[in-house]
Amino acid sequence: MTQGFYDGLAPYYHLIFEDWQASIDRQGSWLEAFIRGEWPGARTVLDAAAGIGTQALGLLARGFRVTASDLSPVAVARAAEEARRRGLQLPTAVADLRALSAVHGGGAFDLVIACDNALPHLLTDDELLAALRECLRCVRPGGGLLVSVRDYAEPGSGSQIHPYGVRRTPQGRFVLFQVWDWDGPHYDLSFYIVHEADGAAPVTHVFRDRYHAVPPARLLELMRAAGWERVRRVEGFYQPVLVGTKAQEAA
Repeated sequence: MTQGFYDGLAPYYHLIFEDWQASIDRQGSWLEAFIRGEWPGARTVLDAAAGIGTQALGLLARGFRVTASDLSPVAVARAAEEARRRGLQLPTAVADLRALSAVHGGGAFDLVIACDNALPHLLTDDELLAALRECLRCVRPGGGLLVSVRDYAEPGSGSQIHPYGVRRTPQGRFVLFQVWDWDGPHYDLSFYIVHEADGAAPVTHVFRDRYHAVPPARLLELMRAAGWERVRRVEGFYQPVLVGTKAQEAA
């Protein structure tokens, strides 16, 4: 379900942002500064939920060696194409967060990142724990994990509308909004994109997936359970950032 959600959304994903390139630059700048301070020697990055490349492109432009990995082959294909347009090279792979090391091997990276609320696509604590352990396997001793998530508190109820806004493009006007239908600690998300072009009837695209509204505090507990150390929450990014570091090997 999640793969289909992002395969369908990939051609439109940039419309989530009022100015996608500005968001790439802004996020890349924040991530670079934080990574240099937290893991000064980090150079190789596995973006394990890369999507169309928002964070990967920003880090590539700042000299990091990034591999873009995602469940959606359509999304990572677009990420690679966006890198080429910018004169950058972005290796890509298709991989599930719960099986990263089968694709990327063990200890190959200085840092794993997974931004844009990717982890709550995993619907149980067991699935989240499996993904966090796979991230641990993919980094060298002393390497890090950085994830960004929504700041879920108490689960909601009923149906909620979350608007993104109106985007005017050479292809016409796009209206974007989400509807969340709550089911206990989970919700079914319907992402509506209405395309209005001159002289044509509006076309509505709807993409659906399911989320686990897991609070950041619970994710921090699961990170510790998976073996991450120096686990904490950091503010200043557009979403809460959760970080952890893999233990150094004993001398």
